Amino acid sequence: MKYLPTFFILSSVAFLINGCSGDSPTEKQKEEAAKDVSAIDLPEKTLESLFEVEKGYTLLTLKDFKEFQGKAAKSVEEPTWTEKGGVISCTGNPKGYLYSLKSYSNFSVRLEYRFPETGQKNDNPNTGFLFYITGENRIWPKCLEVQGKFAEMAHIKSNSKEITLEVTDNQEAREMARKPVGEWNSIEVISKDGALTSVLNGTPIASCKPSELKAGYFGIQSEGDAVEFRNIRIQKLTD
Repeated sequence: MKYLPTFFILSSVAFLINGCSGDSPTEKQKEEAAKDVSAIDLPEKTLESLFEVEKGYTLLTLKDFKEFQGKAAKSVEEPTWTEKGGVISCTGNPKGYLYSLKSYSNFSVRLEYRFPETGQKNDNPNTGFLFYITGENRIWPKCLEVQGKFAEMAHIKSNSKEITLEVTDNQEAREMARKPVGEWNSIEVISKDGALTSVLNGTPIASCKPSELKAGYFGIQSEGDAVEFRNIRIQKLTD
């Protein structure tokens, strides 16, 4: 339901209470008016009111992450990561990532992201989603990655030389499910005992068998391109 203007709501309350007479409202009229108004969806200044968060999931905002930055390729005059209206924006410079305050093992992550259209044409913009971040922060940390790069969207790979993966990937499904640059794509990643499964816009894309990594921090990448994220939510699954 769209939110109703405050003036309209207040006018409705007055009408419900006063009716067509000039007499003071009775207690019964006040109760009936309160019941009717309580059914109106009043705006709330919370992110939960901006997005529908499924039962069991927790919405993550910028304050739920820490930032790691690599060396900037050029002078940085603005923050790499900002948040406004429930959207986390990343300039892409310098390279680095946000990583969660909490460590996770078995879980489901859901989010939407897009590469905003800019004057600088890039047919293959890049970002990624990091899982099981372990050890020291660096470019890039010991972890697994679900690709956000446009050409490889939802592909699963190792993000460090120490880890090898056995991955199944469906390029045809990716090309059919993927939305173009400038539009929001939804990603879901399920972690179960070290195995990852990725889903793009409701279509299964890739999976990997367990490696030595089975728990760690969750992260999102700054990798040279402007990118926006919204509705990042996570649910812990039974171990």
